[in-house]
Amino acid sequence: MDSNNMNGANVNQQVTYQAPQGAPQYQQAPQGAPQYQQAPLGAPQPQYQQMQYQQAVPVTAPPVINNIQTPMIPENYKPISAWGYVGYTFLFCIPLIGLILLIVFSFSDANINRRNYARSYWCGLLLCIIIVLILVILSVVLGFSFLAAFS
Repeated sequence: MDSNNMNGANVNQQVTYQAPQGAPQYQQAPQGAPQYQQAPLGAPQPQYQQMQYQQAVPVTAPPVINNIQTPMIPENYKPISAWGYVGYTFLFCIPLIGLILLIVFSFSDANINRRNYARSYWCGLLLCIIIVLILVILSVVLGFSFLAAFS
């Protein structure tokens, strides 16, 4: 193999670099120009201070569950799993106990996500009650109007 030709490239060939579009353009100093400016004699020299470093605060690693690192979340902000929502839905469907727990969870600050779910359950429950009342009123009004039409 030829020493001037490595992997098909000519070694003596000069490679030029072209900066990408939008990159800042730098001019090269003329040959023989000083690379820095010296302060005139007698000018005050800049004072340099040694950096002051603070001691690092030890950070506790978040817990690892099933090889997945979980972030450090405060207890009242812990998310509820999908099965947790299913369980709370069944719990709220129990006639008297569910209503009591729904009221307790709506005002509790132990878990913000559970509190918000209980409040949204209240909104859905009230919406269903309003729709049922409207349907009952319409059926009563239409029922009496049909009885009046046939009698």
